[in-house]
Amino acid sequence: MPSERVWVKIHHSKTGETVVAVCDEDLLGKKIEISEGFAVEVSEAFYGGALITRDELDRYVVQAKILNLLGETAVSYMIEKGVVLEKAVIKVGNIPHVQIYF
Repeated sequence: MPSERVWVKIHHSKTGETVVAVCDEDLLGKKIEISEGFAVEVSEAFYGGALITRDELDRYVVQAKILNLLGETAVSYMIEKGVVLEKAVIKVGNIPHVQIYF
């Protein structure tokens, strides 16, 4: 059974936008193979802030100008909350991913 916890980290861009990066607990530090010889790393520098339950995400999401979600737990919760439309979700190496600009 997948964890109900996610990593969340808040970034502030040079233009003053707040970026909230969220990934499922088990994805942090992993490499996701996109295609033969090409992979992306789920880096601690980008996602590794606080480990929280998915129910705690709401207080972070309200701060976001840009929301970056990676993983089944993070994406499905935001779909349930009505923040993300299912048709906006793409797959990165079979892992759900979405980026939203508010």
